[in-house]
Amino acid sequence: MSIDYWIATALDKVFPDSFPPPRAAVRADLTAARGETEDFQVAIRIPKGVTVRRASWSATDLVGPRGARLSSECVEAHWEWCIHVTHEPFHRCFPENADPAHWLRRAPALFPDAFLEAPAIGIRDEWTQPLWVSVRVPHDARPGIYEGHLGLALEIRNVPIERAEIPLRVRVRPYALPARPTLRHTEWMFPSLVADYYRLERWSESHWRWIERIAADMGRHRQDMILTPFGELVEARRDRHGRMQFDFTRLDRWVRLFRAAGVDWIEGGHVGRHGGDPVFAWNRIPIRDARGRPLDVSPAALSEEAYAPLLGEFLRGVHAHLRARGWADRTVQHFGDEPSKRNFDSWKQHAARLREWLPDVSIIDAAPPEDLDGFIDIRVSQIQHFMPGWRRRANEQAWCYVCMEPQAPFPNRFLNQASIRNRIQFWLAWSLGLKGFLHWGYAYWKPHLPVAIELSPWTDSTGLSAIFEEGRGPWPPGDPHIVYPGRDSICSSLRWEVVRKGMEDHATLSLLEQAVESAGRREAAAARRGRTLLNRIRGTIAPDPRNYTRDDALLLAAREAAGHALEHLI
Repeated sequence: MSIDYWIATALDKVFPDSFPPPRAAVRADLTAARGETEDFQVAIRIPKGVTVRRASWSATDLVGPRGARLSSECVEAHWEWCIHVTHEPFHRCFPENADPAHWLRRAPALFPDAFLEAPAIGIRDEWTQPLWVSVRVPHDARPGIYEGHLGLALEIRNVPIERAEIPLRVRVRPYALPARPTLRHTEWMFPSLVADYYRLERWSESHWRWIERIAADMGRHRQDMILTPFGELVEARRDRHGRMQFDFTRLDRWVRLFRAAGVDWIEGGHVGRHGGDPVFAWNRIPIRDARGRPLDVSPAALSEEAYAPLLGEFLRGVHAHLRARGWADRTVQHFGDEPSKRNFDSWKQHAARLREWLPDVSIIDAAPPEDLDGFIDIRVSQIQHFMPGWRRRANEQAWCYVCMEPQAPFPNRFLNQASIRNRIQFWLAWSLGLKGFLHWGYAYWKPHLPVAIELSPWTDSTGLSAIFEEGRGPWPPGDPHIVYPGRDSICSSLRWEVVRKGMEDHATLSLLEQAVESAGRREAAAARRGRTLLNRIRGTIAPDPRNYTRDDALLLAAREAAGHALEHLI
């Protein structure tokens, strides 16, 4: 019996049929700043005829300089689960999808992604099982080299327990990453869908416990902004004199909960929607009368013009409350998602009304790069639009996003893409001077169907759209969610950890750029080397969304060089 073990990088995807590469590493050598988390994978190849009844892992403390330690609690590991991908993404606007070079392998196939909640699993024969390992370095860790090991125990029928020790070495750099993200980051989570998935009463204590777990997970992954559905969180009533009264109990709990996790930007939910081309329409906010009975604010009962003053009063009341709480300086407000040339005029008319109601609040929306000047403050455009020559507007922040689009050859985070195409998005955000990143699919665990039907994100990565969406292309695999529902926790994924690593990359590059610009005469030579490296990254590694590097080794070498340069400047 011969069981193979080897080390894979955090950018590798280890498939069930993977075998050890030539000269595969058998020890993990990591380098991390204080306040950074570094990752690797252990691949375990089980031969034919051998079934592992139970595989588990353990970690020792890592012992460092002068007796300093990184506790074993700083080492976290998760067994990876493969998701069955049925199709490659396809969109008529991206014909290069047809090139197999853009996908790791052809669908249908299994792709590693989800992290299992169970600390121990079984492994069948002729199977390669990856274990994702993260080492978190505290902000107050002493710089130097720390050593320990990761232990594996495999229980196999009729033979002694197979044990393996993976040597683990971590060099802690002498500088710390900033505790706050250097790039605004929002991943949309819809609390009502979380309650529906777990069959919970909305806003019950059980529901709030899941929201708290989600907030902690977002904070750990350097997300600092949360989509906040005011219509669900604020109860509005008309008193007998016609004045609107508010109950902010849920909103206050929501904001405090996310702020405690480090997610302290409030992203006011959309108050407008596509109302059928060429118009946008206001979303209807629930309002009750003085006796608590729902008022009929439907389009059948109230026209757009009749309803607008009610919405304006509601929004002014909510944002006045945020100001009173001291939260207004970290609040932005959506109007309507993804306008196009067909409805720009309608979008602008509604956004102008929103500006009248909330003159001091920044308007943020996913929008194309053309038109809308003066009506939007934070323009979030799909990343493929930031090619050379894109127009930077003086009175706007430029952010990027991805969703179903763009597809090949541009970056995204689909399940069947190489991980570098996910991580490079954050290098591009730094290189292009973008201020934020947005994605709609944190945990959209709901079928994309007008009927009630069971959905398991563990087995379907497209919201069932690949099966039931007649006449439309299915959602790309992995687009609706990047985390998975556990029994007791939010389960991360390979893709979600790569996002966190990309956010740490952005922090490192930003820190290096600041250090280069503020270097004194004594650091002039180190500053020149740092500036040369940053220019090389902008010029050859992450110049634009089409011409970025696809070479894992090149990206990791540049990341190592950036850390080395910082050591000589801080």
